[in-house]
Amino acid sequence: MRMSRRPLSAVLALLASPVPLLLASPPAFSDAGMWTFHDFPRELVKARYGADLSPAWLERVREWLGPDAPIVRALLSRDSPDTLAARLVDGSELADPALRRRLWDGGAARVDASHDPMIELARSVDGEARALRKSYEDEVEAPVQAASEKIARARFSAYGTSLPPDATFTLRLNFGTVQGWKEDGREIEPFTRLARLFERATGEEPFRIPDSWLALRAQLDPQTPFNLSTSNDIVGGNSGSPLIDAQGRLVGLMFDGNIHSIAGSYWYDPQLNRAVAVDPAVMLEALRKVYKADGLLSELGLH
Repeated sequence: MRMSRRPLSAVLALLASPVPLLLASPPAFSDAGMWTFHDFPRELVKARYGADLSPAWLERVREWLGPDAPIVRALLSRDSPDTLAARLVDGSELADPALRRRLWDGGAARVDASHDPMIELARSVDGEARALRKSYEDEVEAPVQAASEKIARARFSAYGTSLPPDATFTLRLNFGTVQGWKEDGREIEPFTRLARLFERATGEEPFRIPDSWLALRAQLDPQTPFNLSTSNDIVGGNSGSPLIDAQGRLVGLMFDGNIHSIAGSYWYDPQLNRAVAVDPAVMLEALRKVYKADGLLSELGLH
């Protein structure tokens, strides 16, 4: 199969669009204490994206693969992306948790017998989508991975340990200190406080605070440390990495970096690049006062 000039990984991602995925996936059962689709903010997603999300990925698939590609013909037939998206969203009953449970309980036979338009869509493109994925894995991912290993060995032979190796999902230790930085002549402090969250609030995205937090503002300690910046040299993919102090105590969870860290894959500037972690103090403040997560706190020995 000839590979498209467009990145096929993007096509595969679009074929796995979150709209049909969220609607078609079986529910997790709340009585097991698991996250369920009952808890998914469907109205928020609908208000933010409307029906535009589905036409977007349908249009991209047609654009990147071409209108004559078998999978495009199977998807659209004689419909436009807008028409098909409207028919799928308006005609599907998969938003009903009871229906999803019946499909789950009935297994493959009940799903195969379903005429829900969202399921019929998935059924019509399943074979071609699997073939595309197999082609991408064999013709792109596998050669790239093999070549990357050779390049990594060559780099190590040439430079030894003077250069850090590429990220490979292996355990890494990285040393740094809590530090701010200077931005346009202004010193940026390494800590933010809970008070700043409310000071920045506008009621609109991206500075909209959940009502549950607003209702408890008077009960929250405004001086609680919220985020902190450090000189650790990290790049994307480190979210959730523990920040440990010299005594082995958890003092933060990495989740981001400042604007200067975007170039961190290519260059580290010790004066500007900063990693950003969330402080355990605000986690505990939120768990205790906002989320009332007494069970989790007890499990952690922090109640």
